[in-house]
Amino acid sequence: MGRKIEQRSRKREIQNKLKSVILFGFEGKNKTETIYFSKFQSGNNPFNIRYADGNNTDPVGMIKDVINTMKREDISIEKGDKIYCLIDADVNKNNQTKIDEAIRLASSEGIEIIMSVPSFEIWYRLHYDYTTGQYSSSEAVSKDLKKYISNYDKNSDVFDLLKDRTSVAIEQIKKLEKHHKELGQDVTKEDCNPYTAVYKPVEYILKPRVLKT
Repeated sequence: MGRKIEQRSRKREIQNKLKSVILFGFEGKNKTETIYFSKFQSGNNPFNIRYADGNNTDPVGMIKDVINTMKREDISIEKGDKIYCLIDADVNKNNQTKIDEAIRLASSEGIEIIMSVPSFEIWYRLHYDYTTGQYSSSEAVSKDLKKYISNYDKNSDVFDLLKDRTSVAIEQIKKLEKHHKELGQDVTKEDCNPYTAVYKPVEYILKPRVLKT
């Protein structure tokens, strides 16, 4: 066991000389987010993008999966790494108590929760028209998205379709965030619909680059 820990530490020491880590935690075996963020991993990217192990689907379990991966892979904010956990709040699932607990646990470990209401696809949707209209379910978001990407499904690779609209999406989501705050709504609550904070890790990844318009 001691030798394995030493080997991991050496491996991480080499990695630190090259790239800092961005660790993502996603829900269960969700491929949507993995397909999207894997496209940012390229030879000229200053980050090593990694994904947490585990198949938990509840917010607290997801954070625990991220923490376990952090410990096993020697990843921490103290080393200059960034750790995100993307949580879909969904609608009418009464997840807020678990979300609040997950936020507390994440904060103690330097993990930033990236909330989407009702789902990650809000990020895709805001690459197109601005909207404040509420969605009754994640399925409703996907259906609306098909107005712009007719053959969209959860396993679709839409990165190349969206990449030239990234700066537009960031601008529109910040506008949406301002809209919610002006209404006195908390963007960490599941009733803040629609909303997504996915722009934050995307903006962080793209910071060393020039965003296309």
